[in-house]
This record gives sequence, structure tokens and C-alpha cells, in this order.
Amino acid sequence: MATHFPTTARAVMKPIPQPSAIARMFPRVIVALAAYIEAERDAESDWATDPACMEWLHDAERARSTVLCQIQSITDQTLRDHGDFALKATAMLAGILIRASSTAEFLQAYALLGSHPGAFEAPTGSSARVQQMLQTARERLADLATLGACVDPYEAEFKAELATAS
Repeated sequence: MATHFPTTARAVMKPIPQPSAIARMFPRVIVALAAYIEAERDAESDWATDPACMEWLHDAERARSTVLCQIQSITDQTLRDHGDFALKATAMLAGILIRASSTAEFLQAYALLGSHPGAFEAPTGSSARVQQMLQTARERLADLATLGACVDPYEAEFKAELATAS
């Protein structure tokens, strides 16, 4: 029978790094956000006014509450790792964008991605997984900006015309 003995003393070995709670929860936010975007696109379609498709509106409301619940679970967590700040800030921004009551409010919050890029990017030395999650989240936020439920295309066009005229 073989005798097992470690070649390295246990006291010398480093613990295996584990992702923080925020990094473990963030993929759920991305999935819930994608589901919300798809449900809103379905609700915006021409078929949504058909009584047979009323379930699409209910699906959109359920998806909205699910993504907001997932975002809240991240905002309740404390920061632990390097990338946690950017993940938490991105989740909070997604919540603000979803809750925006007007196009102006949405566009003002969405502009934070460009005006404060450091808050929404992983710091140097963060894991590739965190960087990929942030990139995917930015893509989902860009998809969110294409929804009529978030940005009224007529109102946004009118505001753009006013901005260029002044």
C-alpha cells in the first residue's frame, strides 16, 4: 500500500483564489438583462397589441422585476476584489437606466459610461473573466439604449435637433 505525503507543507501553500460574491452574481445580471431586452423587444413588436400576445407584456414585466432583483443583490454586497467596484457600478447604472422615467433621464445616465469610463472598466490586474463580464455588460447597456421603452426615438431626435440648433 502506498503512503501519501505532500511534497509541500500545507502551511506554505497559497489558497486558491476564489471570485468575490459580486463576480459570482454578475453573470446572472447579464443573463437577466439580456432576457429583459428580448422581452421588451417582443412587447414593442406590432403583434404585442394582439390580445393573443398579451403574455408578452407580462413576460416583459417579469423580466424587468427579475433583472432589478438581481441588480439589488449585487448592490447589497460589499466590495472585496479589484474588479468589484466596476462590476457594482455597472450593475447600479443598469438599474438606473431600467428605472429611468424619461428619455432625458435615461440619456443623462447613459452618458456616464463616456464621461466616467474608469468607473466602468476593470482596473489593471483584474481577471480576464471580470473584463469580459464588463465588456458584455456594456454591450447589453447599448442594446438597452435601442429599446423604445427606454429611449423614445422621437423625443431623442427632437433633443438632438435642439442641441445642434443652439
